[in-house]
Amino acid sequence: MNNLNILLVSPSFYPSTYYGGPIHSTYELTKALKKQDVDVRIVTTNANGKEKLEIKTDAFQKFENDLLVKYYRSLDSRGTSLSMLINLKNEILKADIVYLVSIFSPPTPFVIHYCKKQNKPLIISPRGQLGKWCLEQGNPFKKLWLHTFIQPYIKHLHWHLTSEQEQQDVLSVYPTAKTFVLPNGVSEELFSLKDKSKDKTFYNNYTGFDCSNKKIIISMGRLDKVKGFNILIESIGMIAKLVPNLPDGKAGLLRDLVLFIAGEDFGEKKNLEILIDKLALKEKVFLIGRIDGLDKIKFLRNADVFALASHHENFGMVIAEALAAGTPVIASRNTPWQDVEKQNCGKWIENTPEKFAEAITEIIKSDQTQMRNNGTNYIREYFDWDKIALELMSKINSIVH
Repeated sequence: MNNLNILLVSPSFYPSTYYGGPIHSTYELTKALKKQDVDVRIVTTNANGKEKLEIKTDAFQKFENDLLVKYYRSLDSRGTSLSMLINLKNEILKADIVYLVSIFSPPTPFVIHYCKKQNKPLIISPRGQLGKWCLEQGNPFKKLWLHTFIQPYIKHLHWHLTSEQEQQDVLSVYPTAKTFVLPNGVSEELFSLKDKSKDKTFYNNYTGFDCSNKKIIISMGRLDKVKGFNILIESIGMIAKLVPNLPDGKAGLLRDLVLFIAGEDFGEKKNLEILIDKLALKEKVFLIGRIDGLDKIKFLRNADVFALASHHENFGMVIAEALAAGTPVIASRNTPWQDVEKQNCGKWIENTPEKFAEAITEIIKSDQTQMRNNGTNYIREYFDWDKIALELMSKINSIVH
């Protein structure tokens, strides 16, 4: 039954890495579907933040696994493309089912309208955009958008959610929504360094001093208020204040703590820099910008702890990636990662500086070898892209037939 023609519509697509985790997870999902001999096409734009992808537009081109992608010219960073909107009707006409990524983007109302008119089943993947925190903190226009463009069509839509937490977010807005939960997977390359010794000299590039004997705490994500990086910085400040009052034996590990935060600025960098100055942490906290490829894997692999203090995550791709790379994690309870406690590969805690300081201290002082092994085994078992693609195809077949 895998001869279905699936059309994936997204305002942006790989290699548009500016937009973070959803770009990578959507790309990996489509590659995994292609490996199952599924006929999948992607229509998107060349939006990539403040820039545009330097890539051929208005024609399908082949990526890895013969994945067919067509990029339309975007007029802005939101993926507003007149040529895409004009051609969506015909693109959808050729499909058996449509998979739409994003809620608050220009293609959304057009895709929903054309699918309803042509009687095409539609799956929406909101990628965290219906989270309570995101709706409360965001543009008030969002609620009008949801009422106008989504609510009238709700009985015709299917929702792919990446966690039970995200499922509850959607059902709290649309109680009658037809939902199913399938997590994101993890790219195999993230396991590539798991058997190698940690090499903390990697971080020397960002500090100007030797990190070989430091205790390395890391975090990653766009520099946005939703990510709660201020909470992490404050936790490092709390630990730094404690150190002078501890006996030498206990203070040693904590005295050498360094926090690295990787990610592109989405308006929060200046506030974080002010906080770092205020807490006198210039030698302990470093904002290193966006990193990709092998550098990203090394960044995740060579640390002692990965910490994420987000106010909301529908999935939290970086948590899975850090575990795959062999690093224990600390995740806020605003993320759907409570199982790291059960799997003994991390902590799932209240989102306060005090709790993060406590959890960081506990993991740093413990033997992390077993936690690292537990983390990689957990991700391999539950977050394999091939298994996820098979489950998604089963769901798609049931929707279509």
